[in-house]
Amino acid sequence: MFKKTKRRLVMLNALVFFILQNTFGVIIYVYTHYSLYHQVDQTIIEKKNHLLQEKGKIKDELSPEREENYRLVYLLWENNSKLYQVLPQDSLSKINPARFSQLLNTTGLQTTSIEEGSYRVLTMSVAEKKIYSPVKNIQIVYNLKRENEMLNRLLMVIGFGSFLSVFIALIAGIYLANKALIPIGVSWEKQQRFVADASHELRTPLSVVKLNLEHLFRHPDASIIQESETIHQVIREIDYMSKMTNDLLTLARSDSNQLQIIEKPVQVDEILNQVVKDFEVLAILKNIQITADISPIRMIGDRERLKQLFVILLDNAIKYTKENGSISVKSSVKNSRAIIHIIDNGIGIPRKDLPYIFDRYYRSDKSRTRHSEGSGLGLSIANWIIHAHSGKIHVTSTERKGTHVSVSLPITYKN
Repeated sequence: MFKKTKRRLVMLNALVFFILQNTFGVIIYVYTHYSLYHQVDQTIIEKKNHLLQEKGKIKDELSPEREENYRLVYLLWENNSKLYQVLPQDSLSKINPARFSQLLNTTGLQTTSIEEGSYRVLTMSVAEKKIYSPVKNIQIVYNLKRENEMLNRLLMVIGFGSFLSVFIALIAGIYLANKALIPIGVSWEKQQRFVADASHELRTPLSVVKLNLEHLFRHPDASIIQESETIHQVIREIDYMSKMTNDLLTLARSDSNQLQIIEKPVQVDEILNQVVKDFEVLAILKNIQITADISPIRMIGDRERLKQLFVILLDNAIKYTKENGSISVKSSVKNSRAIIHIIDNGIGIPRKDLPYIFDRYYRSDKSRTRHSEGSGLGLSIANWIIHAHSGKIHVTSTERKGTHVSVSLPITYKN
């Protein structure tokens, strides 16, 4: 199922990497091109300013002995675009200097290509200054051979890097796609397991209801008293399905962030005392002693969700505590956090099962029936409520000795 998604992720990630790598290469090339040409322009402008400032020594400035860098050439022009002199004299021996005459009427720095060479040219008029008769215009010509060779080598490196970036982008795309699909795959497996478990859980009570209703249909003359056990079993299964459906709806809403926590000041001790009181009757029926040591705690939270949390935890404690057992409920405040302990001496949880007790529908197969265990979603809901309140839960248990549940919730309340 994920193959098509994986291919799309690989192509998308590879495309992003390819674009980023090649964009970086283009930026390097453009910056290098600008830097090299800027340096050339600065050199030409410095030469121009030097010539204008040294009017009295213009002949000395233009003498062949003064210019040893044959990459920089001076073209001296008379009227009617007639070339007067080239300095240094042999610097343009491979091309016709007259080819530069077309730039005599231009202003500013110009780039021109002549034959296989590229040149940067600045034309300056000296006719009015009469600093070097009979010269009317001086062209400063800079040979861009080395700069272009450097740029060409850089372009080859970038081109090779661009070709190589295809493979790098594909490898990176595959790696990122695999990493991105890990949580998706885990979520998908959980969803599949959740749907399968929910279907299994609903199939059993539906089958029981169907069989019992068929039994009633086959005995139409029986009285309600005679079929009371059958009717009771149907009602029990319907109650079970109703509870599980509500739990499923709660978890589905929490997963989609539709279920919001209503934060208000609440008295946690009042909620705990009420929950303990509600379970006392059930505890008496199982001959279980409940002791409570509850300190006053005021915090910001959702009253209904906190009550649901304590009901789930205490209900589990009573379910898995045998007759003549005991349950202790304690609460206190420590470091601006509400600490609630629920301790029982029941059947405990095997060590191998502890990491999975908050997974939906996870059950230990030992000595537990479906009805004694409920819908299998209680601890998942409890875990969500605790995390929605930015709290923590810690469970320690020893098989056949009991379980200790510790809940820590931030108070986040100031008078």
